[in-house]
Amino acid sequence: MTATINIGLIGAGWFGREAHLANLLKIENTKVIAASSRSDESLQQVQAMAGNSIETFTDWQRVLEIDAVDAVVIALTNDQHHAAAMAAFAAGKHVLCEKPLGLTIPECNEIIAASTAANRVLQVGHEMRFQRMYQEMKSMIDQGQLGNLHLMWCREFRGPMRPGWRSSQALTGGTILEKNCHHFDLFNWMIDRPPVKVAALGGRDVLLDREILDNAQVLVEYQDGRRASLELCLFAPHGGDTEIGVVGSAGRIDTLNQALQLVHHDFKTATRNEIDVTDSIDEAGFTDASGRIDRGILPELEHFIDCCREGTEPLTDGPSARLSVAVCLAAQESIRRGAMVTLEEILDG
Repeated sequence: MTATINIGLIGAGWFGREAHLANLLKIENTKVIAASSRSDESLQQVQAMAGNSIETFTDWQRVLEIDAVDAVVIALTNDQHHAAAMAAFAAGKHVLCEKPLGLTIPECNEIIAASTAANRVLQVGHEMRFQRMYQEMKSMIDQGQLGNLHLMWCREFRGPMRPGWRSSQALTGGTILEKNCHHFDLFNWMIDRPPVKVAALGGRDVLLDREILDNAQVLVEYQDGRRASLELCLFAPHGGDTEIGVVGSAGRIDTLNQALQLVHHDFKTATRNEIDVTDSIDEAGFTDASGRIDRGILPELEHFIDCCREGTEPLTDGPSARLSVAVCLAAQESIRRGAMVTLEEILDG
């Protein structure tokens, strides 16, 4: 018989409920037995979704006091990830921590060390690795269908993030850390080389009611000269999709995130092949407030449960999440200085 994994949800706000709780309730042999939120209204919605038997608290530390909780999902504001993860490992719980892992490299290092000392799973919420489209893209790269990889890019022109804490520099750690750690994690995974240095420009030019950048352009150089570039605009709510592509010596892949389009161009045969990567909204697991579908949440949670049950290392582990944080911090520091920043400086700082 498969053992049930009991989950505590730390941070049952909008994202915690709609992305994590709603999908955890779909997973067999998994039970959400406790949740926390500072909002009574949020906790009422939790009980409406999960039933009155779920224990609810306004203090997230109370969740960790429940012996029956095997693992926690941390969906607090970014500035609280470190404290919650450290406390969870001290309490002997497995942890799925929403991205970013920490606001600084020392925070990331401490969380990773605590996971190792506790012998508990640490998975970070870089859900794009679990999306079918990007898994297909990664597989094609690893199979050598593009030849020697050279360039990768992401162009995301979209509307603003949800108002509230995501507009705060202190609570998010900055736009690039909050928003684009997903994309840099994808770059790092696909390119499969250590990032070396970062140059970036950005500004707060239109959304002046917010503290954080509303646009940026970032260039990352990897070992062996491979490069990745990011273009972000948060004041373009219409007319675009998230474009992620990669090109090598033998081919090119172009993707559109919301359109679920993956096109492979084979340079040797001069052929164009559109690959089916469609799924249903039910399989996707989460639609945000603007109607954008995030397709990796449910498989991410299923993977976490499997890792907790089997004691295996997750695909999105602590060290990979730390590297994504490092690239984001290097980009934000490059914008601040107006100069190129090395990853060695960030990781050793």
